[in-house]
Amino acid sequence: MSDVLGFLLALAITAAAIPVLARAAGGWGLLARPGPRMNHVRPVPTVGGIAMGAAFLAAYALTGLATTLSPLLAAAVAITLVGGVLDDRHELRSLSKFGFQIAAAALLALGGDALLTHLGNLMSAQHFSLGRWAIPLSVFALVGVMNAMNMADGLDGLAGALALAACLNFGAAASLAGHAPEFAVLCIAIGAIIGFLHFNARSPWRAQAAVFMGDTGSLLLGLLLGWLAVRLAMAERPALAPITAVWILALPIGDTVTLLVRRGLRGRNPFHADRQHMHHILLALGLSGGQATAVLAVKSFALGALALAADCSGVPQYAMFYTYIAGLVAYGCAAEIVCRKYQL
Repeated sequence: MSDVLGFLLALAITAAAIPVLARAAGGWGLLARPGPRMNHVRPVPTVGGIAMGAAFLAAYALTGLATTLSPLLAAAVAITLVGGVLDDRHELRSLSKFGFQIAAAALLALGGDALLTHLGNLMSAQHFSLGRWAIPLSVFALVGVMNAMNMADGLDGLAGALALAACLNFGAAASLAGHAPEFAVLCIAIGAIIGFLHFNARSPWRAQAAVFMGDTGSLLLGLLLGWLAVRLAMAERPALAPITAVWILALPIGDTVTLLVRRGLRGRNPFHADRQHMHHILLALGLSGGQATAVLAVKSFALGALALAADCSGVPQYAMFYTYIAGLVAYGCAAEIVCRKYQL
């Protein structure tokens, strides 16, 4: 019952809050104005993340999860929301931006709420334990997923669709393994995402997004997905292997990793924005924004579902790891060829 209640509360609060927040966005300085890296022709409110975050916290409290599961997640979400809003309004420097992300991730890792203690049978049949590196690598992993989702937010509906695809796969794993609290959190997250996508995704009756999630939203979704991945993989009765969680998040993680490496190999600042993301490549190949979003969302869901099937079928984790690495290398080389051909 709490699953349905959480979903409906998050959906209703997000959908009701966005129009109200959008009207106030101009006065708060939360507008994305047209520019070289923007695909819209008029200012768009960047309040979707605030609505999703408020809806998540409200549903998390009203369903009792804040007390029965953990108050640390709510605190980490609050830190991310405050930092994200400041970033959307003032475009924080990298040090400040990473500062609040690390604070939110460290709260979860130090509190044991999302502590990555091992990587499974990652490179061989032997268990890959992290030992004293557990806390710093947990923080690194959570911040990494947050930024991967942030970098994926480049087309109307894209970050929300990728997050939704990941939530559905995590939800399947949680349900099959009987992880009721995590499944309830997923229901809340899915409700908030769907409520947001109603205003953000392009459709026959909406030529462009009416609202953006901003860094607030993309970092929030990254935090939730990272938390879910660690919780489900590190449970006493794991719902999935750590490498399976990586496959569920394959597209945002893979796009981020290959892009940072390619920028570094060209002698550029790895964090300097450009137009060489996976969605930019699909646009260069002739797809529309809506088509690119649909292709990436379907591919993301399919890769996650394939990984879950492999996990359930007993495919060795190290085989899944090496296959993923091979895919990263193949994609990185292909992406570099396409970007040079189309001068992206």
